[in-house]
Amino acid sequence: MTLNERIAELEAKINELQAALTDLLGTTEQKYKVPTSVVGGLTNRPSHSVDIATGRGADLGGSIIWNNSELVLPPTNAEPAQPTEGFNKHSHSRYAGGALIKDCVEVVEYEWGSIVNKACQQFWQETPRIKKEVNTNKQSVEKIGVLDLIFNADTSKWGCPAYEIDVKKCYLVERDSEGKIALDSKGVEKKSALYNEEATKSAIVWDESAGVWRFYAVYAPGE
Repeated sequence: MTLNERIAELEAKINELQAALTDLLGTTEQKYKVPTSVVGGLTNRPSHSVDIATGRGADLGGSIIWNNSELVLPPTNAEPAQPTEGFNKHSHSRYAGGALIKDCVEVVEYEWGSIVNKACQQFWQETPRIKKEVNTNKQSVEKIGVLDLIFNADTSKWGCPAYEIDVKKCYLVERDSEGKIALDSKGVEKKSALYNEEATKSAIVWDESAGVWRFYAVYAPGE
């Protein structure tokens, strides 16, 4: 094959490839993806914020997976199975996650209704109602509010005020500056149960007539 024949063959190939490329561009350029519909577990998980709206998990599931049940999407309008393993374990300190802000930490109690899986919020089909309770003024209030905390400047720890005391589990304790239980002159820990079924060892007694707990009044002359 002469050089001229070889050049003519290459030119023919180039023209053929050019025609194929032009035809391909004509069928793909400025074309949009044809919309398709998928159902249930076939739904792709896009990158949206978690829990945009209750019941939208199946189509707007977030990129954060909190437990193993959320790894597999359930059918639309259905809750996933109960999780057996939790992910994204974390803490809240000044160095990790940030310290929780006292005036912003709220606790709420819900009426769960038809919700079975309480751990997968983004798959709830409805927002549960907040439970209500009647206060001393006979007003019905929702059971949600800021966590009531008290700061101990000596130990630099937060504590909760007690609105209910279980007399069988409550101990009266004195602690030293290091947080350890203090000792009396006999070397015995200054810790005792508030209530004991033995009257001689109990600090309180139930008054059946008044229906209240009463502290024993003890008086020993000369001591």
